[in-house]
Amino acid sequence: MDNIKILDCTLRDGGYVNSWNFGENGISQTLHNLQISKIDYVECGFLKDCEYNTDKTLFNRIEEINKFFPSANTKPDMVVAMIMFGQFSPGKLVPKSPDIALDAIRVTFKKHEIDKAFKFLKKIQEFGYKVFVNPTNIDSYSDLEIIELLKKVNELNPYAFSIVDTKGILKENDILRLYYLINTNLKQNIQLGFHSHNNLQLSFSNAQILMKVCSKRELIIDSTVFGMGRGAGNLCTELLTQYINDNYNGTYNIIPILKIVDEFINPIFTQTPWGYSVPYYLAATNHCHPNYARYLVDKQTVPVEIINDILATLPNEKRTTYDENFIRQVYLDKFHSKINDSNTLKYIQDEIKDKTILILAPGKSISSQKAEIDAFIKERNPFIFALNFLPENYKIDMVFITNIKRFLSLEKTSIPVIISSNISACGDNIKIINYSAYLNDSKMFDNVALMLLKLLIKIGVKRVYFAGMDGFSNIPVENYFAENLVSLAKVSENENYNAIMKELFSKFRKNIEINFITKSLYGENE
Repeated sequence: MDNIKILDCTLRDGGYVNSWNFGENGISQTLHNLQISKIDYVECGFLKDCEYNTDKTLFNRIEEINKFFPSANTKPDMVVAMIMFGQFSPGKLVPKSPDIALDAIRVTFKKHEIDKAFKFLKKIQEFGYKVFVNPTNIDSYSDLEIIELLKKVNELNPYAFSIVDTKGILKENDILRLYYLINTNLKQNIQLGFHSHNNLQLSFSNAQILMKVCSKRELIIDSTVFGMGRGAGNLCTELLTQYINDNYNGTYNIIPILKIVDEFINPIFTQTPWGYSVPYYLAATNHCHPNYARYLVDKQTVPVEIINDILATLPNEKRTTYDENFIRQVYLDKFHSKINDSNTLKYIQDEIKDKTILILAPGKSISSQKAEIDAFIKERNPFIFALNFLPENYKIDMVFITNIKRFLSLEKTSIPVIISSNISACGDNIKIINYSAYLNDSKMFDNVALMLLKLLIKIGVKRVYFAGMDGFSNIPVENYFAENLVSLAKVSENENYNAIMKELFSKFRKNIEINFITKSLYGENE
């Protein structure tokens, strides 16, 4: 047991889930409970060039960490912070002293940054801090490149060097190969770290393998409480501590860790869950950054086989570093097509001629305010569009669908269906519009309501009425009238989505009158 240590990085790596906003009390209590649970190393967050917020674990200066450790009795064995190379100014480093709570700094860097990163690591050492060397995407290094990297590590002589499974793709044979290669070429006094992501659900088993073989060097295993982390998450601190207690005579106190789960982590998980999913499995098997999968999952527009197709086409040089603009363009290119939809536009124009237009979105208000909607329908006898769904309790005139997943789940109907050209389908009642022609330049670029508005403006419609366009709530089940429509997208983005939608509705109002007959966050006076 003496050589196996745990580094809890909940407040740092877990922060990708909630934008590091744990709240000042949440940070203090998490650190306190980790300390009394006897966790060996506690990573309290990122050192980053940013505006400091006491509720977040992003620290602009080393001294800002001190407030969470008012005395030596409140500190774990080692307080750690991480720097993503290039995101913290060397000029803000201050010498280590008894007044500084921080003991060690971990630096993570990409392969092309090695030389500059090692100069920075050396500078940190000179300021008196223990240094951890954390190269990302260890799987992208050849054996020869690892040996060359270890030569630099040995010359630097840091406190620890870590195996970092950024994409969560390492399997048992990979772990054993890396361990023996590193153990043979790394100076014996340098500790070995292990940081993994759980895309293939192998973090725990890979840690167990390392514990078995690494007996003559200190092994530092990263974990987070409840596995908190973006995508598939990380190795669970509570599982790791219990395993070490049971198998290596560990003395960790599990209850304070479970208290963190109960009081601070569960509420975050309810809002923005993490854990195993098929798309993250596909990200791992396609050796690409999990955020590419997250982006495609959050769109909630394409089924898993198309996600796999998209990830499989990513060029090698773009796979390991996430680029949102790039994946957005890949997505658009996947469905780009130029079709002549003039006949479809003429068909819609003829069908709605001289009629009031009512657009039904799938918000809860189409159930809770059905009386108001029925009264409007009785009075105006409108032409009714349904957006990406087919409600049972309304007589729909036309279904407008831009979402592949929603189209595939649509029951067979004789009602006219208008689909965008990103969907492959045909039928007597199906007509197609040009997908690319109705997009907008925002994160909500292919939102179905906005695409229909753009189409209606194009064919000369001057006024529309919406029902069920409620806006996004941070409680997923509150966003849709039916459970089978509930989105798995990150609820933490909903505030941003609401702001974007409100802004775009405002822009559309310059060309078309927009009215809401049910409560909506996007009404002019809301």
